[in-house]
Amino acid sequence: MRRTVFGLVLAALALALVAGCASKPKGSGATAAPAKVAEPIVRRPDMLDHKNYKWGTQPPEWVTMNVSELEALDKFKNDYVFKFESPRAKNLQGAELWTKNFTAAAEIAQQVKNRVQVKFAGAAAGDMNALGTYMEQVVKSFSDATFAGFKQKDSYWVQMRYYKPDGNVEGDDFTYLALYTIPQATLDELVRKALDEAGQAVKPKTPEEQTARKRVQEALEKEGI
Repeated sequence: MRRTVFGLVLAALALALVAGCASKPKGSGATAAPAKVAEPIVRRPDMLDHKNYKWGTQPPEWVTMNVSELEALDKFKNDYVFKFESPRAKNLQGAELWTKNFTAAAEIAQQVKNRVQVKFAGAAAGDMNALGTYMEQVVKSFSDATFAGFKQKDSYWVQMRYYKPDGNVEGDDFTYLALYTIPQATLDELVRKALDEAGQAVKPKTPEEQTARKRVQEALEKEGI
């Protein structure tokens, strides 16, 4: 009996092996691993030169920090910070020229408008249509406003070597950076004035619009504006 059972097991194994061999394509061995696709080389730019290089000192910390990090520093706790970066230039003079032609007031006004629009969108909670004309009037106020109180705190330049996706050198370019600040009290007052003027110029047409405006004002007040 044991031999019979053992014989049946062997027969089943043999059939399984035959079926497995029959299912393989002729002339093929083990299944080949899929060919790997070459991934692009991602290489960070290298710093070749900078303003303090000849003095043997490192660039100031603000050069590599973003605006939110800068505003978290104690020395800027009462200021809004604006950091501007020139387009890449093949020579330092080109990067410096951008800074000389750079209009800080216009750029600061644009950034303030962007920040306020983000606050509008966040506070509106789906009621942006109701705030359309009101928000446009607020934004226009920033466009027409003469910004005062801002000042340049520092400027810096760096030369970086940039690389192509294949790892080859793309170019050695200069970048000029400018750091500006404006007192929070000065800018907050400007925002409040813009809101008040817009409220007087464009009256709410519906209770829903009035509620949406109130939410925006409350959201700004939470930030001390």
